[in-house]
Amino acid sequence: MKYSVFICLMAVILFSACQEDDSITTETSVEGQWELQGFRSNWIDDMISVDEMDYSDSYTFRADGSFTKFNSVLGSELSGTFEEIIPAAEVNVNYIKRLKLSFNPEDLEEVLETDEAGNLHGWNQEHQFSVFYGQSNIEELILLADGTLANAGYRIADGSIYIYKRM
Repeated sequence: MKYSVFICLMAVILFSACQEDDSITTETSVEGQWELQGFRSNWIDDMISVDEMDYSDSYTFRADGSFTKFNSVLGSELSGTFEEIIPAAEVNVNYIKRLKLSFNPEDLEEVLETDEAGNLHGWNQEHQFSVFYGQSNIEELILLADGTLANAGYRIADGSIYIYKRM
């Protein structure tokens, strides 16, 4: 009897000690769908929820290095390829890796506005938001230690930072 109680007690201790490690590392895959949760600024910590916004967008990353970005207002899908870049450890302990997204130029030309010089702009004047948050045909996202993706575009110091969560 004492022996069976001892075995049961050891089994409980053993199984309770086995916990799944959910830490985010450079080995963490970004594969899957990521939905916009809201945006915030570097100046304030408050996040404006996607529920308070007039639109949403999402990214879907595939194992073959391709991705699509969907915007609900435009109803359009942009596509391209991405690469993962591991930053040096001293850059920022919260930055796990960067994703460099290269959009297909033909997709961008269909949804972006062009100025008099023929340059494409990510800002959509009609809907008052950024369709494309980068430069040329490149966007950069950061996988953060909390498991979210941040897209601050080229305005990381002053502009809005869009926050995405894996679905």
